[in-house]
Amino acid sequence: MAKILITESVHPIGPELLTAAGHTVVYADRDMDIIRREIVDADAVLVRQRHSLRQLFRCEIAGKRAHAEACPRQGYDNIALDYCKSHGITVTITPNANSLSVAEHAFTLMLTLAKNIIPVSNEYREIGFAAKNHAPGIEMTGKTLGLIGMGRIGKHVLHMCKDGLDMHVIVYDPYISEVPEGVERVDDLSELLRRADVVTLHCLLTDETRKLIDRERLALMKPTALLINCARGPIVDEAALIEALENGRLAGAGLDVTDPEPVAPDSPLFKLPNVIVTPHYAPTTVESATRVSKIAAENINAVLAGQEPVGRIV
Repeated sequence: MAKILITESVHPIGPELLTAAGHTVVYADRDMDIIRREIVDADAVLVRQRHSLRQLFRCEIAGKRAHAEACPRQGYDNIALDYCKSHGITVTITPNANSLSVAEHAFTLMLTLAKNIIPVSNEYREIGFAAKNHAPGIEMTGKTLGLIGMGRIGKHVLHMCKDGLDMHVIVYDPYISEVPEGVERVDDLSELLRRADVVTLHCLLTDETRKLIDRERLALMKPTALLINCARGPIVDEAALIEALENGRLAGAGLDVTDPEPVAPDSPLFKLPNVIVTPHYAPTTVESATRVSKIAAENINAVLAGQEPVGRIV
């Protein structure tokens, strides 16, 4: 049947579905030498966000027959969409597979920062019960959430904060015209930044959103505000963010993504007490991994059988 290249580990349910359909599965295990060699005659590539196939697509498979390429992550800035479109390569994502996991992670980062969970826990181990005298945390109930991007993940976060914590939610998203009842939509990003107690990012990385949160926009935020980024690192000007955190112009940041990624070992982000950094870990749940792998495999099977997949973007 077909040869399927999987660039790095996925939940076994996907490879099992591909094998059951009669296809040959080749595992690269993040080895770029294997990827370069095997992509040349692969009929489909299942790639995670960690790998960029921009140059591989342009240089290695020019003139080849059409491929089905499934990208499990919600974002797809690591794929050369222009090349795929011009060469008849189908590109799909796995819509909504990891949305809930990412939303829960963003929600958890917000509360963990607000309640000083990590510094107080660390102090408890170091100085004992006196850690209870650490600076007090913050109640998030009734506070204002600034939501940038109301896609699938953003909607989950919205409901967690609005329905779970009775937060007032302000949404900035130029691509929507309606928001749920009780939610406020604004056309001016500056207004959202000025008013929000927490700003959480859930937009795609595009030319428009690259360094969307820059020095000038960070300066608009309340010094008591928190910034949460579980979208893409380059959406935030990291140097400006570090400066704001170091100078007390921002209360804290929860980052599951950074720029660059991974974070350099000597980065100030690891030293700042008001920062939580996780290694693009938000989608890493058993449930998400299962959905991602299953949907990606079903998409590949569908495209190779001449059927329409879900989450097709090219």
